[in-house]
Amino acid sequence: MNPEHMKKKGLSKKPSASVQPQRREVDLSTWLLSIALVLAPLTAGRLEVGGEPVEPSLRGVITALFTTGTLLPVAIWVIALLVLAAVVWEWRKHPVGADPIPLPARVMATALLVWMLASVLFSWYRWGTVVAWSYWALAIAAAWLFAQRQAESVWATGLALAMAGTLAAAFAMREYAENVRTVPDWRVFGTFFNPNFLAGYLCLTMPVTLALAVALAGDRKELRWLLAFWAWMQMVAILLTGSRFGTASAVLALVVSAGWMVWNRSWNRQRALLFAGVCLAVLGTALFTARSLTARVTPQAAQAGEHSGGFRVWTWRGTMGMVRAHPLWGTGLGTYEIAYPRYAYVGFTRLAHNSYLQIAAESGVPALLLLLGTLGVLAWGVLRAEASPANPVDADSTGMPVDPRVLRAGLAGAIAAGLARNLIDSDWYIFACLLTFWAVVGLMLSLTLHESGQGVKLTRLYVAHTALLAVACVVLTLRMGGALQANSANWNLSQGIVDEQGYQRALRWEPFNGDHYLSLGMLYLGMARAGDASRAAEAERTLRRSAELMPLSKTWYHLGNLYRDVLGDLERAADAYRRALQLDPHALRVMTELGTTLERQGKLQEAEAVYRQMLRVESSMYHQVRAIPELPEVEYAFAYAGLARIAKRQGKPQRGVRELYARALQILDADRDAREKNPMAQAMPRTAERERALEELRQECERALR
Repeated sequence: MNPEHMKKKGLSKKPSASVQPQRREVDLSTWLLSIALVLAPLTAGRLEVGGEPVEPSLRGVITALFTTGTLLPVAIWVIALLVLAAVVWEWRKHPVGADPIPLPARVMATALLVWMLASVLFSWYRWGTVVAWSYWALAIAAAWLFAQRQAESVWATGLALAMAGTLAAAFAMREYAENVRTVPDWRVFGTFFNPNFLAGYLCLTMPVTLALAVALAGDRKELRWLLAFWAWMQMVAILLTGSRFGTASAVLALVVSAGWMVWNRSWNRQRALLFAGVCLAVLGTALFTARSLTARVTPQAAQAGEHSGGFRVWTWRGTMGMVRAHPLWGTGLGTYEIAYPRYAYVGFTRLAHNSYLQIAAESGVPALLLLLGTLGVLAWGVLRAEASPANPVDADSTGMPVDPRVLRAGLAGAIAAGLARNLIDSDWYIFACLLTFWAVVGLMLSLTLHESGQGVKLTRLYVAHTALLAVACVVLTLRMGGALQANSANWNLSQGIVDEQGYQRALRWEPFNGDHYLSLGMLYLGMARAGDASRAAEAERTLRRSAELMPLSKTWYHLGNLYRDVLGDLERAADAYRRALQLDPHALRVMTELGTTLERQGKLQEAEAVYRQMLRVESSMYHQVRAIPELPEVEYAFAYAGLARIAKRQGKPQRGVRELYARALQILDADRDAREKNPMAQAMPRTAERERALEELRQECERALR
C-alpha cells in the first residue's frame, strides 16, 4: 500500500501531540561527533608519560597519533575542535528543541565544573589542573550534544560507537597474533596505556554494539550479523586483555542489558537466540585464545592477584590520606602523580586505581558528591521514564531502524560497566574512556528523557556550552602548541642536535608548564656536565623554576646532582636531596645520592642513618607490595655497599663488612638475571650513566669480597 493511498484512506500515522517532531536527516553535527567518537580510542587512549619523540612533520605526527599515542595533546585538541564545530552547527540549524537534561542535574554538573576549576587556587600544579579541567569540560559539554541526538542521528552515532570499539578490538587482535607465538599469555594493550584501560573502554562499546545487532528491525540480516560479529570481536578483545575485573565488568554489562530488556518487555525469542549465540561464540573462542586471562586465574596467578589487589588496597589507603589532608579543595585536579608520593604506603603509581577516590583527592569531597549527584539525578530520571507506560520514545515515533528499547538496554549495560570499572581503576583519567562514557550517558538521555510540547529556545544553553568549549579549546590549543614544539626539540636532541630554541618556543606556548622548564634545565645540565660551565647557572635557574611550578621530587634530585657534580657544592647538594625527600619520602635513588654525598662530606653518622632508612623501607610494606614485584630494586644494593664502606672506615669486624657486600652483590646478580630473562625488565632500559654506576658498584663489591 503506497503512502498516497494511505492518506486517502486516512491510515497515515500522525505523531502524538506529546512527541516532538523528529529530525530524520543525519546532519553535519552528528557526523562531527561520530568522527570524534571513532578517533578517541585510536589516538587518545594513553597518558601523558613521555615516550619517544617523532619526526616533526605532518606525516610523523599523524603516524604517531595512530601508532604510539606520543602526541596525546594533539589528539585531544582535534577532538575538541570537532565537538566545538558540532555545537556551533547545531546552534545554527536547530535553535529550538527539547532539552533532555533535568534542571537539578544541569545545576550540579555546572557546579562540578566550577568546583574542579576552583581547585586551581589550591593546586600543587596549576597549569596541570587547568589542562585536566579542560578534558572534563569537553566531555560533559559533549554529553549534552549527544543528548540532543534524535531519530536517525541516534542510529548513526550508535554505529560510530560500535565501529570505534571494533577498530580498537581489531588493533588488539592484531597485536595478540603478532606476539602469541613468543609470549603465549600476552596481554593486549591495543592503542591504550595498559590492558585494563582497553578492557574498560571496550566495556562501554561492546554492550551498545550487541544491542544494535539485537535491536535491528526489518530485513537487514547482513547488517545484523555484521554488528553481531563486531560485538564478538570486542568481547574476545576484552578476554585478550587478561583483565579480570574488565571481564567481570563485561559480564555485568551483559547481565544488566538482558535484565533491562526483560524489564521493558523488549525481550523475545529471536533476540534471546542472537544474544545467547554471540555469548556462546565468545566462550568457544575463549577456549583457544584467552590464555592471557586463564593464565591469571591459576593458583600461581591467584597469589600474584592477591599482590595486585593488595597494591590497590594500599594505594586506596594512601589516597584516603590525601583526602583527609585536603578534604575541601583537594590538591588540584590532575595533580595526583605529584601529590600522592607524600601519602604513599606502597610503590609509585600515576593513578589511584579508583576514579571516585582520585576525584575526591584532587578536587575535594564536594566535587565527588556533585559528580555522584549528577549521575544519580540522571539515573532516577531515566528509570522513571523507562518505567512509564507512556514513554514517548518508542519505535513508532523515532523512525529508527532499531527498537530503541533494546538500544536503551545496551546503553544501560555500558553505563553500569563504566561505573563499576571506575571502582577498581581510574578509567576517567584516560581521555578516550572519559569522552566515551559521557557520550553513552548523553545517548541514553536522548532515548529516554524528552520534554513534552513544541520545544523551547535553547539559546542560553548553546551560549553556555559554546563558551565552555571555546575556553577548553583555548587551553588545549596552547597545550597542543607546546607539545609540538617540545617534541621537535626532543627529536632534534635524539638526532644529536641541541635545540635550545625548541624548548623556549614550547615555553612561549605554555609559560606555566613545568615539564618544559625541566626539559630545558636537563639540557643545560647535560651541557654543563660536558664541560660548558657557563650553562650551570642557566640549569639552576630553569630547574628551580620547574620546581616552583611543578614540585616534583626528581627536579630537586637533578638540582642536587648539579650542585654536587658540576658546582662541587656538597652542602647545597645535600639540601636539594633533602628537599626531594620531603616531596617523596620513599625516593630510594635520592636516598642513595644523599648517602654518598654525606659520605664525601665525612658525615658518616648521617650517611649511615640514610642507608639504614633505606633498609627500613626494604622491610616495610612499601617494598613488599609493589606494582612489579618480579623486578629487584637495585637501590638497596647501594645502601648495603654504603653501610659496608662506613663499617670498614669505622674499623668494625671484617665479617660484617663482607656480609654487607655479599648482600649488595646478591641484589645486583638478581637484577642482572631479571634483565636477561624478564621481558618486562627488558622493556625498561637504563641510561648509559646508570649502567656505569651499577657496574662500578659490582666491581667494588667483587674487590671487597676477594
